[in-house]
Amino acid sequence: MSYNQNQRREIIMSHYVNPINKKELNGEYFEKHGQACADYLKFNFSIKDDKVVDLFFEGKGCAFMIASTDIFIELVNGRKISEIIEIINVYENFLSNGGDDKIEEKLGKLSIFKNVLDHPNRFYCATMMSSVLKEKIVNE
Repeated sequence: MSYNQNQRREIIMSHYVNPINKKELNGEYFEKHGQACADYLKFNFSIKDDKVVDLFFEGKGCAFMIASTDIFIELVNGRKISEIIEIINVYENFLSNGGDDKIEEKLGKLSIFKNVLDHPNRFYCATMMSSVLKEKIVNE
């Protein structure tokens, strides 16, 4: 599905103001600080039967970071590690190089960040969660 500019803006603001997968984290967690900004992300998850489950986050940051994190978690929570790695690779390539309708369909709501191609400074905001999760699950 392709989203127009107003739809993309509405989805980003909805997930920024009322993130579904954000909650106070207790116990162990992973964290990441923005490379060139004040974004801050904490998250935790479990792996059961080769699937990432119970993936939640806490943090502060720009609308792109919070919304992309929330939407990313919505897409990958409960999926097999191999599927998640494939989604991350497709997503990062999409943000860097663009993509067709088939790729947008695979990414679902994550495709709303396609204008990152025109604003490269937002790449790190839009991939903060996906990049650090990939690092953690590849090294597990």
